[in-house]
Amino acid sequence: MINRHHGHRFWIGALALVLVLGASGAASGAALRSKDAAAPFDLKDLIREALSIPSTTGNEELLAGKILSYLPKAGASTDNLGSVHARFGQGGSRLAFCAPLDEYGWFVSGFTADGFLRLDRSGQPHPNYDGYLLGQPVVISTQKGLQYGIVVQPAMHLLTRERREELRRFTLDMAYVDIGVRSEDEARKKGVEMLDAVTLWPDLSLLAGDKWAGPSLGQKTSCALLLNLAEDLGKAKLSQEVTLSWLAQTKWLARASGAGAPRGALGSTRARKTLQPKFAVLVDGIPADRGERGAAFGKGPVLVLPPDGSPKLKEAVEAAAREAKVALQVVTGSDSTLLNGLAGEGTEAVLLALPVKFAQTPSEIVDLKDAQALKAVLLQLVQSGRVK
Repeated sequence: MINRHHGHRFWIGALALVLVLGASGAASGAALRSKDAAAPFDLKDLIREALSIPSTTGNEELLAGKILSYLPKAGASTDNLGSVHARFGQGGSRLAFCAPLDEYGWFVSGFTADGFLRLDRSGQPHPNYDGYLLGQPVVISTQKGLQYGIVVQPAMHLLTRERREELRRFTLDMAYVDIGVRSEDEARKKGVEMLDAVTLWPDLSLLAGDKWAGPSLGQKTSCALLLNLAEDLGKAKLSQEVTLSWLAQTKWLARASGAGAPRGALGSTRARKTLQPKFAVLVDGIPADRGERGAAFGKGPVLVLPPDGSPKLKEAVEAAAREAKVALQVVTGSDSTLLNGLAGEGTEAVLLALPVKFAQTPSEIVDLKDAQALKAVLLQLVQSGRVK
């Protein structure tokens, strides 16, 4: 794994993966930095930047370091999982907005004698996720910076029929990453070591109608959205304390508290115990267009309720959406380990989600109008003062 003390050093290499990048530098004063003090930092720039920085579960240091560099030093902190917390206003953490910091990915599990890398998974959303690797470019996060490779794709017309049939059922046992070296020693000299994080190439496609596509785009957009909101909170006069949290290790489950207890994500369970908020709103992507009762893509943010309903917070979010003139979708009965981790022990929690088309694929599609609408609801929820 990457040492957290080295994380700030490597994000510069990550930014070379995209053509358009945001500003950088240290935070100052009560508000976030921007290219121009009079111009707010644009959400699109933040999404591009977040997408370009690898953040697999347990290896979130690069993205966490970048987020910290934009936050005011006063009120910003990290915990021993690697989560980032930023407090605005005063009066105790009654209201928290949280987004997952980590994305799905793989790690280096071995080397072949001729320099290919072998992979294992660090957590997967579904059994077929590994299949997206075949023939794709990947990024390896090492102590010496980012290295780039390609998962080998054999020339299909040169294979036997039996071998072609095997590749239809691609597994990690068939994955070989070529980084352009000829031996394990050369690979290690490049800085590649066991357990180094591996992610898909962060290819961003700009589609018609302000829709964007890319790997882990729902999660990265959620991170960027909270950072964009932090700028507004840094300038506002708040009547209460609001905490923004970017949660590490949300793809791993915490230990169950008892027989039959819902399993919560490790990062969100730790955040609830650390922050102890009265109300918590989780911001994340949700699969869209998968059925009549689910979320619809491009139709606005989605309010997802836990089994207990969280009635006061639900009413406050719905009122904020009306005041912000945002159409709100409501979904019930959707199990979420992130939400399970935040809800309970004196904390009301809901998921205010971004509809994501083709979720958990390398081509997740996000409608930026949905993202802007979601941020408007969060900002109105703070400004309304209903949740105290």
